[in-house]
Amino acid sequence: MKVSFVIPTRNQAAFLQRCIDSCLAQSLPDAEIFVVDGVSTDGTQAILANQDERVRWTSEPDTGQAQAVNKGIARATGEIIAWINSDDRYEDAESLRAVVALFEADPEIDVVYGDAIVVDAQDQPIRSYRNRVFERPQDLLVSPIGPAQPATFFRRELFQRIGGLREDLHWALDYDLFLRMFAAARKTRHLPRVVARATFHAGAKSIRGMLLQIRESAALKREHGRRMQLDLADRLRLWRGVGGLYLYWAVVRLGLRRVG
Repeated sequence: MKVSFVIPTRNQAAFLQRCIDSCLAQSLPDAEIFVVDGVSTDGTQAILANQDERVRWTSEPDTGQAQAVNKGIARATGEIIAWINSDDRYEDAESLRAVVALFEADPEIDVVYGDAIVVDAQDQPIRSYRNRVFERPQDLLVSPIGPAQPATFFRRELFQRIGGLREDLHWALDYDLFLRMFAAARKTRHLPRVVARATFHAGAKSIRGMLLQIRESAALKREHGRRMQLDLADRLRLWRGVGGLYLYWAVVRLGLRRVG
């Protein structure tokens, strides 16, 4: 089963090689790697020019991360998409083998999501990111957060069928994608294994724009909630989850929780 790694990047030269190396380390037969650079100005192109033929890349203007990922997946030929941002990496050389094994065991599985570790810029652990088991789309909607993005994998056909990433979103584009994917997927599976490391650092979009990301996530919860069948318990959980996001932001702002 062919895997396509799609790596959007812009001005992440400090982390890019580590990310690419973690993809190459998977040693998956017939895998392909696409790096989509948004015309970085920090030496990223020099790093990309030194890659071998296993890594294909472009460097051209785009409207943001969503368009970059859409471009990369449009070029992909693998059945399974591994979207990983350039400042993240996979946990070890067996991460993707465990993921692919689940897809191969059941042809109806459309999404596999594993666990992750949140690390700082020096790759030192901050905390674990253990995903909940989302048995229905409503569970994902009412949860404060969704699956760890670098530890979530999906069939290219599903991505194309639901229209890919919304390019009008900037902060919670992955959460919107997963809400639509979980609603359209035939089956989803949680892999109770650390698959990826998500790097939290000052330049990370989710850190510098945390409040904007929370606001966009809350708006998406309201938007998707209008289309889903929610009972009273679900609605209460939904608003408790939204409140939890703002509480998290307040705790970070007060310096009571480390994020990078």
